[in-house]
Amino acid sequence: MKRWTESVADEVTYDNLGSIAITKKGSGSGPKVMLAGHVDEIGFLVKSIDDNGFIRLHPIGGWWGHVLPSHPVTITTKKGDKLTGLIGSKAPHGMPADVRNKVMEIKDLFVDLGVRNKGEVELLGVSIGDMVTPKSDFMVLGNPNFLAAKAWDDRIGAIIATQVLLNLKDRQHEADVVAVGTVQEEVGLRGAKTAAYLVKPDVAVSLDVTIATDTPGDDNRIKMGFGVTMELADSSHLGHRGLLGHLEEMAKGLNLPVQFELLAAGGTDSGEIHKSFDGVIAVTCSIPSRYIHSHYALIHRKDVADTITLLTEFVASLNWDTVEKIRVFNR
Repeated sequence: MKRWTESVADEVTYDNLGSIAITKKGSGSGPKVMLAGHVDEIGFLVKSIDDNGFIRLHPIGGWWGHVLPSHPVTITTKKGDKLTGLIGSKAPHGMPADVRNKVMEIKDLFVDLGVRNKGEVELLGVSIGDMVTPKSDFMVLGNPNFLAAKAWDDRIGAIIATQVLLNLKDRQHEADVVAVGTVQEEVGLRGAKTAAYLVKPDVAVSLDVTIATDTPGDDNRIKMGFGVTMELADSSHLGHRGLLGHLEEMAKGLNLPVQFELLAAGGTDSGEIHKSFDGVIAVTCSIPSRYIHSHYALIHRKDVADTITLLTEFVASLNWDTVEKIRVFNR
């Protein structure tokens, strides 16, 4: 994020957890708007190493054991060496049906580094607490608008935030615009809280992925390739009605389709940002994605492009009069 925005950044700061805040200043008289995408991903820590060299895992973030067996992972040692292993489990052959048909729990899985014993693991520099991350490649699929990669949740949010900043390079705007890459979202929205206190925004938009429900057996309510997706509510946040309405009207003026989502579970960085200070006007814009929290997720280019277009126009036009209209609308 820092390298990508060098041509437009007026200031780059970090909080003490590691979140980055990149500011492009406005005319000096406008509000401050925060665009936040979290840069952490779900993964694991090395929990233990048995005598035969197999590594047990401690999950960081939400994993479904069903998606893990036989997938490669990268273990990063304290020295920065990167080792490839495979996630293994007990073979299903000969298991009773009731055991074989259950989803594997993380405690029953392990990493196989292809070594003979614990001593070889230690010679490789692996120790308790080392970082374990999914290993997968970026891919463009059959329709080139569909993109597959690990950690779209939520590096795509960080990409959108920085691209909006770049789009403002030759434009006049009153607001100070801050693209933020937050950390530790997957373990409780922690970086969003500290980053909000670093930035002190008047208005905030969190950028994250959401569950696309356009797959077989789902309700087809949230579609990939639709356009802009805005979140009305989740378990951590009620979207600010004034800001939701303002963005919806802007999208209509730009001929960008909008779909709205409601999530019974899960949260985004807005969950902590909106509770900061005396309250921050905040909403979440989402990118529908299939297969999140696994080695591969899918996103669609149109959703990304439309969200960038909407937010570029929003921050370029934001001033104190607009902020006050948005605030009053919510009362």
